[in-house]
Parts: sequence; C-alpha cells; structure tokens
Amino acid sequence: MPRVRRPKSSLASALGMGALCLALVAPHAAQAQGTDEGPLLEFGVTTGAVFNSNRGLDDDNPGSTTEFNTQLDVLLRLATPIQQLEFSGDVTLRTVSGADSASLPSGFVNPNLALSYGRAARDARLDLDLFYSEADVSSSDLQFDPETASFSLLEDTGTQRRFGFDTALELRRRSPFGVTFSAGYSGLRYSDTSDPDLTAQDRFRLGARFRFDLTPATQAIVDAQFSTFEDEGTAEGRRDTISLNTSLRQELRNGDVIFRFDTTDTEDGTRYTLSAGRTIETALWELSGVFGLTRELSGDVVPSGEVDVTRALPNGELSASLAHVIRSDSDDDEQEVTTFSFGYVTQLTPLASLNTNLSYSDRSATGAGESGTFGTFGVNFQYNLTQDWSMNVGVQHRFSEDDVGAKARDNSLTIGFRRAFQARR
Repeated sequence: MPRVRRPKSSLASALGMGALCLALVAPHAAQAQGTDEGPLLEFGVTTGAVFNSNRGLDDDNPGSTTEFNTQLDVLLRLATPIQQLEFSGDVTLRTVSGADSASLPSGFVNPNLALSYGRAARDARLDLDLFYSEADVSSSDLQFDPETASFSLLEDTGTQRRFGFDTALELRRRSPFGVTFSAGYSGLRYSDTSDPDLTAQDRFRLGARFRFDLTPATQAIVDAQFSTFEDEGTAEGRRDTISLNTSLRQELRNGDVIFRFDTTDTEDGTRYTLSAGRTIETALWELSGVFGLTRELSGDVVPSGEVDVTRALPNGELSASLAHVIRSDSDDDEQEVTTFSFGYVTQLTPLASLNTNLSYSDRSATGAGESGTFGTFGVNFQYNLTQDWSMNVGVQHRFSEDDVGAKARDNSLTIGFRRAFQARR
C-alpha cells in the first residue's frame, strides 16, 4: 500500500488558524500585563518512542509498529481580574516503521489548536472556546464523546479533522433565578481515505438552562437543548433532536439527593428517563449514584444508572465508576451503553508517581447502528528528573471486539522525556 501523504492545504489551514488566534490574542496583551499575575508563556518539547504489537487493532494481519516522535507545544495565557484569554497548540514530528508504516505519514503531523476566552462580571459570565485538530484515521484509538457515549475504531488510512466552537452566556449568577444560553458547532472532515462510510458531518446545537433557587438548600433546573446533525453519507439528510431535562436537588448534611426527569425527542421517536440519585461525602469517601428507568424509542422499559466512588489515600487516590445508560450516539442512533472504569494514583516519592487505569465499554444498538466492545489497561510511571525535565514510561493493553465477533489485541510500551520552558512577566 503506498504511503498516504498529507496535502499542503491541511497544514496551511492549521497555520492560518494559528495566525488568526495569535492576532486575536495580541489586542489583549497590554491589558493583561498590568495585572499581578502577568502573562504566561510556556513552551514544551516531548520526545520519545512508542512500540506497538498491533497498533491498528487488526484482527486479520497484526504486526508490530515502532514510532519515534517529537511534539512541540505552546501555551499563552493572558489574565486580568475579570477576564482570561488562553491559546494553546501543538504539532508532532514523527517517523514510523513496521506494519503501519504504509498507512501513517511521517513528518509534521496531527496539529492541534485551541483558543478560549472567559469574562466574568458581578452577575454574568461569558465563555468562548474554539478548536481545530487533526488525527490519523488509522490510529484506532477510542474516541469517546461524553455527551453521546459514542466510540468507534477507525481502521482506514487518511486524515480526520475536527473543528468548531462552544459558547455560553450565564446571566443573574447571584440571583435566586438564573439563566444560561449556549450554542455550539462541530464539524468532522476526512481526506485521503477510501472508506465510503467516512463522510463529512456537521452538528449545531442551541441550549437554554434555567436555575431556580427555591430555598437555600433546594434548587430546580430546567435545561432545554436543540441540535441538528447532518451526514453527507446518509440519505435521510438532517436529523433534529430536542431534549428537555428537569431536576430537583436537595442539599443534606453529608451530601444531597436529586430527582430527574429527562425527555429526548428524535427522528425515530421519544425517549423518557425517570431517575433518583444520592451523593454522600465524608472525610475520605465520595459516593454518588443515580438509578432509574428508561423508556427506549421502541417502547421497551429498561433499568439505567450510574455509580461513582472516590477514596482518598494517604499518598494518592482510588476511583471507580460503573454506568448503564440509554443514549444517542454521534449519528443520533439510540444505543445501550455499559461502561466501567478504575483508577489508582499514588505518589511514590516527592519526585515519582504511579498511575494505573482500567476501562471497559460495551455498546449495543437498540435499533440501527453498530455494536462492539473496547477496553484498555495501563500503568504509567512519571519521574521528575529536574525542575523542568520529566520522564514518563507507560505500558498499555488494548482489546476490541466488533458486532460480528472479530477480536483484536494490542500491547504497547511508551517512553518519553519532556522539558518545559516558562516565562512570566
């Protein structure tokens, strides 16, 4: 298979957005320099190697891949007592050999750019986020959207681009009644790919969230959302989704209790969820759980719920979560999702830390759509060599199974060194 090369227009668009972000940053520099905090400029260089036994999670023809890379990143933060502007970006220089060398381009790849702005007044707040990113289609990484609980393994070649914005305006922050208006757009594009299923997608959303402080300890929330989704690869055209989520929260001595009723109207029907939850906080434990019933688009009623546990340790933290929910995926198709995660973080010495994580996701389509499972287990060791030098060593095991029973596994070893340079006036 010939090497897939990135078109020049892709890099030009990334550099163009970077220039636009810097142009937006410049007018605020003079004002930020007058604050006590001052502007922050940080550069980082991370270099290392990644060794995979089956990077593409290929069930037919697995093979090892070796990747050497150097990532350059920059962060610029300008802040005043009432506003903050932050620009960040990174790009990777890499070379690849082995099984996936024909499908992964070498050179400067995977640029990421982000610009965020926040301004707060006594009774209002405005937040704006812009983003642009590129990734290899064949990365086969777990892409998880917390709003849609959607994940997929992309095993074709080419480039995937994501771009968009999110903005929110909160009014009457100190009043018993408050409202937050929000809007967002996200686009997805592919290039240099032969898979007809990888097509351009666009999503736009509008929202309004109303807060009612009934008493000092009782709060009601009404959250209305409208979104449109368009996929050039489907014949059904645009799909509209309207959701109305209401909740009542009562604070207690060691936590709170919440009651929720959620309604989601889609092109395929309406989904209802009625649930109740409880949070408990102690000096060492944080426990939260929500349990209820969901009426699927088909009319079936199934149980749903989420449980999160956090335990503070003398030198670290232990956390676990389990969820079984009915949601719409990124294509607005309904799916039943079960997820489990476990994490353990400990500070071995003042300079060394260890992070262990385990995650598992199972997705079953209630109607149309895809099903499958994906899981990871990893251990990461970090050591601060000096004040600005750090070392990371990680091992990870990944496994996947699709809806036709094809299974794949991958083991990887990552070694990296990072140095950060900070300048603050």
